[in-house]
Amino acid sequence: MGFLTPALLGGVALIALPIILHLIKRRQPKRIDFPALQFVRRRQAANRRRLNFRHLLLLALRCALIASFAFALARPTIKGSGLRGKEGAPLAVALVIDNSVRMQYAYKNNTRLQDAAEMAKGLLRQLPEDSEIAVFDLSRTGAGFVIDAGTAEARVQNLAAENNPRPLADALREAIQLVAERKDSRQEIFLFSDLNTDAFTESALAGINESLANAPDVRIYLVDVGVEEFHNLTVQPLELRSSSLRQGEPLRIEAPVQAVGTTENPLVELYLQDSKGESIKRGQRVAELDSDGLGRVVFELADLPLGSHQGEVRLTTADPLQADNTRYFSVEVRPAAQVLLLGVHDDEVLFLREALSPSLVTDRQWVRFDCVTELYSKAAALDLSGFDAVCLVNPPPLSDELWQAIVDYADRGGGVGIFLGHLARASDFNNITPQKLLPGQLKRKSRLATYLSPQRMDHPALSGLRNFAAEIPWQVYPVFQHWEFADLVGDAYVIARYANNDPALIERPMGRGRSLTMTTSVSDPLEPVGRDPWNLLPTGPEPWPFVALSNQLVGYLAQRENRLLEYLAGETVTIQLPPQQRVSSFVLRQPDGQSLRRSLPPGEDNIRISTTSELGNYRVASGGQSRQLDRGFSINLAPELSQLTRIAPDALLASLPEQQVKLAKSLGDVERYVDIGRSGRSLFPWVISLVAIVWGAESLLANRFYREAP
Repeated sequence: MGFLTPALLGGVALIALPIILHLIKRRQPKRIDFPALQFVRRRQAANRRRLNFRHLLLLALRCALIASFAFALARPTIKGSGLRGKEGAPLAVALVIDNSVRMQYAYKNNTRLQDAAEMAKGLLRQLPEDSEIAVFDLSRTGAGFVIDAGTAEARVQNLAAENNPRPLADALREAIQLVAERKDSRQEIFLFSDLNTDAFTESALAGINESLANAPDVRIYLVDVGVEEFHNLTVQPLELRSSSLRQGEPLRIEAPVQAVGTTENPLVELYLQDSKGESIKRGQRVAELDSDGLGRVVFELADLPLGSHQGEVRLTTADPLQADNTRYFSVEVRPAAQVLLLGVHDDEVLFLREALSPSLVTDRQWVRFDCVTELYSKAAALDLSGFDAVCLVNPPPLSDELWQAIVDYADRGGGVGIFLGHLARASDFNNITPQKLLPGQLKRKSRLATYLSPQRMDHPALSGLRNFAAEIPWQVYPVFQHWEFADLVGDAYVIARYANNDPALIERPMGRGRSLTMTTSVSDPLEPVGRDPWNLLPTGPEPWPFVALSNQLVGYLAQRENRLLEYLAGETVTIQLPPQQRVSSFVLRQPDGQSLRRSLPPGEDNIRISTTSELGNYRVASGGQSRQLDRGFSINLAPELSQLTRIAPDALLASLPEQQVKLAKSLGDVERYVDIGRSGRSLFPWVISLVAIVWGAESLLANRFYREAP
């Protein structure tokens, strides 16, 4: 126990006053002559004892009154029962506030972030004026000690939810390191969090324990602002058949819905933005939830014109956490890509042409590729700049002039596909000019039977096959022969292999473009004249895998692959410009309607945008009314950021050092744990109440004892 004003304890000496008064005013006995003295004397002795007791009791109350009054004025305090630090030292305090998007969960008209901010501000107002204070949140910027408590309170007041938060453990470790630098101060951290499981993973707890082991004087108070029982409706990431559509192809959107703690079937609405950026409702569905709280709705739009289109899928049901009730999307409707197919004769390109642009399709607006067939003998006279991709089907030895024209086309940004076959010759293909395109020196033909066996589908040239990769029976379409390469050049890499681990598809960057080499043929009929077939890829039973693979590869070469148009908050967006587009500046329109003008360095063919913290649809435009560039992309919330599962407080405390960590549910709990003013918890209200009680008792007894008898 301690006292704020111990000098006032000297007032206890005033106890001497009632003692002196008691001695002065002591009643003297009166002498009365009476004949029958025997009975009177016995009565006198009893009265004297009772009178002495009353006087002593009154004296004790008066002494207690003076002593308790002096005791109260001395402002007694009692030390907190929480974690101990350096007694009497100044404070180095860090407030760590979890401001991730899930802290927007509303409960009793307040979000978790608002509750955390109110508690933090209440704590700041009770800290001593000489305290050093730092405020940490989950933004990507660091923090240090601020000028004063007012600055810290303003920062807490202005905290906003982070759509791209850093790990809470990182912010906490940074706070530990900062306060631990104040060796002569009491080092205390107050962490305001909803105790989400994603914030306290095993690796996160291991890092916190390591930091605390290196800072033994640091004390952490976990202030729990979470909700024990919660419910939430979420729109999960949208599933689009493709983000790149050909004209007339319907847009199909599947929207998975997840419900936690509720069985209400939510209403889901689809909105599409018009040319002015205004959202127009295009459909609505009720999501029927199963026993696991999962549902799904499907929307289809079939009337989208050429260009970029953006929209959103949103829940209309009231929900405590609104941030995960909307998902944004972007798609592009483009005309058919112009593809040049080169062959020795028309039959060489038959399979590839039919896979890309089926002749049986009469409605050409549904065709993804517009294929032009030409012979190698006439190719040197062609202007390749008008094509999105050039495919060399079973190429024979070619002139250096044609090879160089194709190399120049790739350097300018074109895509070149080389589908090797029986006409290739190592002696010719290993010359200087063709080696600028090929991924290495041709070594030999392998005649060991195998089949395609892509192991990874994350490359853009194969990503379109990802959803049904396990269903493709590549073994049914064996490969009997394929070319082998010696060591690949440094910038070439394999994107798919055969079952025997030999390279099947190899990519090589070419200036602004690329070349893609397939080591087996795509032109062999089932029974070639005078030789064995190289594979059954285009001629096997129901060769739909060949059609799907061809569309993916050529779409990638033509830069018509399924472009990434949806990103997570905080990710850097890269927009690759076609070779014919020369952009020096562009305008970025953000979801809030603001437009930012940006410049592009000379010769740069990629637009990179890193300011993507706000959720919604973005637009990149250049060229004014001519719309030389008009592209869109969407920024969504990472699904795991809206998960509300909590870690058990007891399990959390058991994972952290007991002597350095305490848990609180409110600011009152913190005050009980810690001597907030660092002079202890004041006992003045209790002592002054005791003074009033003693004073009242003294007055009551004094009035009764000194009352004159009638």
